[in-house]
Amino acid sequence: MIPSGALWVRFPRFVGDAVMMHQAAEGLRAAGLPLVAWGPAATVELFQDTAGYVGTAPDPDRKPGLLAAAALLRRHRPAAVLALPKSMRAPAAALVAGVRKRVGCTDGGTWLVLSAGAKYKNRDDHAIDRYLDIIHQGFPAVPDAPFQPFRPRTESLETAATLRRQLGLDGRPYLAFAIGAASHSKRLGLGTLVAIARQGLSEGYGIVVLGGGEYDLAWAAKLKAEVPEVIDLTGKLPWSRSAAWLCGASSVLANDSGLSHVAAACGVRVVTVFGPTVPRHTAPQGPKASVLRNETLTCLECLEWMCPLPGHPCMDQVPVEQLWEALMADPTQMSAGAP
Repeated sequence: MIPSGALWVRFPRFVGDAVMMHQAAEGLRAAGLPLVAWGPAATVELFQDTAGYVGTAPDPDRKPGLLAAAALLRRHRPAAVLALPKSMRAPAAALVAGVRKRVGCTDGGTWLVLSAGAKYKNRDDHAIDRYLDIIHQGFPAVPDAPFQPFRPRTESLETAATLRRQLGLDGRPYLAFAIGAASHSKRLGLGTLVAIARQGLSEGYGIVVLGGGEYDLAWAAKLKAEVPEVIDLTGKLPWSRSAAWLCGASSVLANDSGLSHVAAACGVRVVTVFGPTVPRHTAPQGPKASVLRNETLTCLECLEWMCPLPGHPCMDQVPVEQLWEALMADPTQMSAGAP
């Protein structure tokens, strides 16, 4: 049962963005404001029954229309709606529902339906800093809060622990490969994954592969064909259970993806390889998160959907020795996020 008078936080379908929004809202949770995670079912499932959220409001199968969203808000009577995604639908629904405090991104005319907010687009700082500016405009009395590690709900942690025992990983260290990517150009090269998997196995680590989409499944199948010992969990877990596996990993190898942000938010050691995207905008943020790039290249941060260069050098030609050293580094010596 969702209590009335809560602060509803609207999340997008992209989990990486949702996790950065979650991190930006740490001050709201620390101040004791009751938060409701509202958004696509697959996304808000990550936050279900976790600390700092008094409830979740998953969308039905299709994104709700304006009137349906307004009816939902009217039924639950939130005190405020924080609409961090760059969309007018949620704040407009809040206006129609009579929610007096509507905080969000003011880009693209959305300011017309907001009571407070700030611009998000055309800025050259990190996404979390942009979200914090928006939150500060709506809740100026709430200070920022220090990093708090995210933990998925107990059921997901227990399920992951049971499966680890069944797979022979109980008490054995393992590396998690987060191979998901919204575009092929962000995906870490197969040769690099194979090399790191073989190195890990030779040093006593288990290798667990996580991801979700059809291309993740195909990439994981290619990896398993090369290294049969890897444990392929792609496409088999909701976000909360993937988070539980990340929480138990010794280190996480990732490319720019939702899972890299989840790992960083969980406070585990994660090394994220960046190529076409921009670390200063979206590097995963956490005390044990670091970014690795092939800094010899001049084509970094091209933002191309498909790499036009032969061999896709930024993601397929990452120095394996340097990557392994980063995965094994002393976490107290690692940089938090982008260099």
